[in-house]
Amino acid sequence: MKAVSYVEVHNAGMPVKIVFVPWVPGGDMREKKSYCERELDWLRKLLTYEPRGSSNSYGVLVTSPVNEFAHLGAVFFDPSGWHDMCGHASMGLACYLVRSGLFKASSGKVELALDTPAGVVKLIVETGALAGRVRLVNVPSYVVSGFNVTSSKFGSVTVDLAYGGNLYGIVDLDELGVEWSLEALPELVELARELWKPVEERAKSTSSYELYGFRFSKKISSSPPRYYGILLFGSPKRVLLDRSPSGTGSSAHLAHLYHLGLVKKGEVVEFLSAINTAFLGKVLDETETAGRKAIIPEITTALRACYVTGYSTAILEPDDPLKEGFAPLPV
Repeated sequence: MKAVSYVEVHNAGMPVKIVFVPWVPGGDMREKKSYCERELDWLRKLLTYEPRGSSNSYGVLVTSPVNEFAHLGAVFFDPSGWHDMCGHASMGLACYLVRSGLFKASSGKVELALDTPAGVVKLIVETGALAGRVRLVNVPSYVVSGFNVTSSKFGSVTVDLAYGGNLYGIVDLDELGVEWSLEALPELVELARELWKPVEERAKSTSSYELYGFRFSKKISSSPPRYYGILLFGSPKRVLLDRSPSGTGSSAHLAHLYHLGLVKKGEVVEFLSAINTAFLGKVLDETETAGRKAIIPEITTALRACYVTGYSTAILEPDDPLKEGFAPLPV
């Protein structure tokens, strides 16, 4: 019998299953991710596939760090596979580590360096007047390219590729003529499915990263700057909806807005999710990465957004005919 114990938390409505596996081998985090893909994919399926998981299951596997200045390592997973970075999961992990007493606060905050396959990210958990608020200083984020893709319903659709730890295709809902509501979600899911392959092909030709998903943007107000950031990820066969505003998605979105001159350095932007939970984004600085102009984004929970929801153990009995489970059904 296989058994995996984990901590369940949510950040702004999106769940995270935290699994501690410190012994995962690898000289860097990409090697650790590769090991997980080869040897621990049964664990990913066990925790995210039905009947133990669901289409919105997400997890972080916590490892030992590879950099001497980092506190922990992390590799991320969901029903579609293993991933380089996840903002909402990183913030949820940091919040749990502090609230559980595994990391102690000094001067009203705890600062953690987290090794990920995307690079080292910094997490600051406030314990003073803003108790529970978590700040993520993410990897350099930037715009890759912009182009048009043809949709059967919407005609020519402008897609801007932007990287924020994962690679996203950003689409303006106003250009589509779509007013955001949950009733519009099936229409956006179908559009994401239609655009996925051509955008993924363009991504491969202009970036070293795979397409992670689509960010549907809609400006709500200019002063203060507020945007919807509806995020669909996963795969064209199984499109998943992020319940949170997404840390990497908000980073890519922020880089996109900064590139267009719609936000300034130090200006706070509010990003709303599909369920109206919020993250705050801010450009801390400009930088350059791989010859591209980039920003250093800071993404912050709106006050306390991370909560423990349970402590669980997933069990696989040896004679279970469904084994680790089956990929979440689209209906």
